[in-house]
Amino acid sequence: MNEYDEGLDYFKLLPTQLDKSAFQDLIEQRLTLKTRFSEAFDFFRKQLAGEDSDGIVIDFDGLFEVVQSRLTVVAIHLGDTDDPYLIFESLNAKGAPLTQADLIRNYLLLRIPSNNQLQVYEEAWLPMQSLLGDHLTEFMRQYLMQSGEEVSKSAIYSVLKKRLQDSDEDDVAEELRTMQRMSLLYAQIVGLTSAPNDLVASMLSRLRRWEVSTANTFILSLLALNAGHNISSVDVLSCLKCLESFVVRRAVCGVPTNQLKRIFISIIKEIPTTDVPTWLVTTLSAGSSGRRWPKDEEFSESLQRYRAYANPLDRCKFVLETIELGYGHKERTTFESATIEHVMPQTLSEKWKLDVGPDVELVHEKWIDRLGVPSRGW
Repeated sequence: MNEYDEGLDYFKLLPTQLDKSAFQDLIEQRLTLKTRFSEAFDFFRKQLAGEDSDGIVIDFDGLFEVVQSRLTVVAIHLGDTDDPYLIFESLNAKGAPLTQADLIRNYLLLRIPSNNQLQVYEEAWLPMQSLLGDHLTEFMRQYLMQSGEEVSKSAIYSVLKKRLQDSDEDDVAEELRTMQRMSLLYAQIVGLTSAPNDLVASMLSRLRRWEVSTANTFILSLLALNAGHNISSVDVLSCLKCLESFVVRRAVCGVPTNQLKRIFISIIKEIPTTDVPTWLVTTLSAGSSGRRWPKDEEFSESLQRYRAYANPLDRCKFVLETIELGYGHKERTTFESATIEHVMPQTLSEKWKLDVGPDVELVHEKWIDRLGVPSRGW
């Protein structure tokens, strides 16, 4: 305690806001509900009243003297090129891992005056952290890549710090509030919440099933434009359908996927103010910088050779369900209880072997994972 100071300055140490009141109650010896702080306090009080590992009664006065007078506090000042994440990891080898989101939280709140920290924390950071949970660090990366520049997972903190180094305290607080608003949209992308438009929510669910996380940065930009009333939900829906067609056709046609992240990030800066779906189709069909969108004939031929059953189960179901929906039956099928069956049996009976003929092993290997018929779709 700083005995001559008042308010929060009275405390030499302050935990995060979630634990602050419990900690203050404990230090000021006020009656409080049972918390992890009070449990920890009771634990150490009992330990100090006992014996050490050698069976010797603990000298409380001696311990107090050591803690008060002989512990050294080290301040580590980092340069622009130092990686605080790696430094903390080395110092905290036996402690809880520090995430990039932890670094960002500490940095942003330290840039905000102490008399405003609690309000900004409760209005912006805490709702965002509670909503996203384990998705928080990845959201930070996606948020920063809205600039159109790729950010590695280990550089999230350093990129944000560099971006805000010349900003004043009001700008930093507003940046945090902007993050919180964008986190609501990211929660829709990763399926923590549902988009207000049911059709958009359905398309986001389809893209999650295909695991198109490389497009999340671009999708976040689309949803932000929609939230700002710059493009309609109809246009967002059309763009999401374009993205699905683009990634599914490329997968079926065997186009390498290693360019997708770069493609989607690079076109963010190019998004126009009008007719975004038409622009997106034209851009992804350009045939340059890896932007190849297989046409119908190539897709149809590739689909007949596509080893659907050798792919992840949900992708295989995704393809089969879409083919079924593409026929437009009046009686809709319920997919939840549907199971996948191979047209070519996984294990051939003796009759199958006789019917297939002498090249049975080659024929079986060729056809076991293929679809039964070519189809319309995408």
